[in-house]
Amino acid sequence: MDKFSINPCLRTDKKQKRNGTYPVYLRIRIEGKESKIPTGIEVPKEEWNDKKKSPKNSILQGQLQAKIQKIVTYINRLELDEQKITLELVKDFCSGRKKENPAQMSFFDYYDKFLERKRNMGVRESSIDVYKSTRNVLRKFSEGKEILISDISLSLIEDFDDYLCGDECKNMPSSRGSKHKNLRAVILDIKRHKIDVDNPYDGRFRIPQGKEKEIFLDIDELNAMRGLRGKFPHSSKQYKVLQMYLFSCYCGLRYSDIIDLKWKHVDLDKREGKVKGVITKIQVKTQGNVSTPLYTYSRSVLLELSKGKTLLKTDVNVFDNISSSTVNNILSKLTEMAGIKKHITFHSARHTFATLMIQQQQMGIFELSKCLGHKTLEMTKRYVKYDLAATINSGKDVKIFG
Repeated sequence: MDKFSINPCLRTDKKQKRNGTYPVYLRIRIEGKESKIPTGIEVPKEEWNDKKKSPKNSILQGQLQAKIQKIVTYINRLELDEQKITLELVKDFCSGRKKENPAQMSFFDYYDKFLERKRNMGVRESSIDVYKSTRNVLRKFSEGKEILISDISLSLIEDFDDYLCGDECKNMPSSRGSKHKNLRAVILDIKRHKIDVDNPYDGRFRIPQGKEKEIFLDIDELNAMRGLRGKFPHSSKQYKVLQMYLFSCYCGLRYSDIIDLKWKHVDLDKREGKVKGVITKIQVKTQGNVSTPLYTYSRSVLLELSKGKTLLKTDVNVFDNISSSTVNNILSKLTEMAGIKKHITFHSARHTFATLMIQQQQMGIFELSKCLGHKTLEMTKRYVKYDLAATINSGKDVKIFG
């Protein structure tokens, strides 16, 4: 590597400004050649630490170090590209005459800017969180090392997919597919901005697809999960996650709506058909209305948490805000304790609810669609992909909703 040094200096040889300050420059030396580059920072002489070659003010210190680091990063990238490092190149970079190669930009930095643009466009925060989750997994995969836009390749995406399949992540095909779709969206956005990037999703890498059949708990499995309630203190995270999951099994709300659920959304006295009690709220995902009845078990969960009904009609959240990754990790352990041989995530609760409602003939497909907050009947049919007659017969003598 070519030898270089960067040292800040206060230019007291220049005329003092009217506000009593002097300009701070960077003395850059490369291959025996030296030049002084202005930083745009100005400080009074008495506020300059000549020994440390730095302003005494901590904010100005940070600004100065950031400018130095930017130049060091540029020089390091020149070296990685096997370009000769010259004082002229660095001076051009500092003056803005030499633009940095966009492909040498951090992929993570671009990812963050992509998310910020999505947020400014009005994309829901729940959707932003899905993208952020993929970014965080990619960061763990890289073991904290930087990934440049120019590093994106078929081999990197294949290695990332192997990581998702490995013991640390154990992602199912549908979960892997979701993360790959997020990465593909960012890569396509990079290409739209005329930045040279390899797109492995152009047909060379096939995004994993989940199995068509969705997972749900049958009545015996659901009862096995209920049987775990006495094994944990009510203050434990395991108990709280179990209650959240069971509640969703009995009312069909999504994870995002469970976390968003407030006591003002709950009416224990209003009747919904033959059922006393209803939840009415705006869905986080679709922003559409959803109204779901409170059957015996879902009602009992709310009564347990309501502190003698004193929390009703308040803005207090019903459940703790536990991250989806933590919830699913705990559910994995709970299903193992219950002897259930299925890969359960929180979303399976909605499919369990839909299945049991059909089994017990609590409502028809049209009512179920409204209860799940679906905009179309086709979406509801995806939740009930089996012989309805056989399903009804198998559950007609079992009363799980009370």
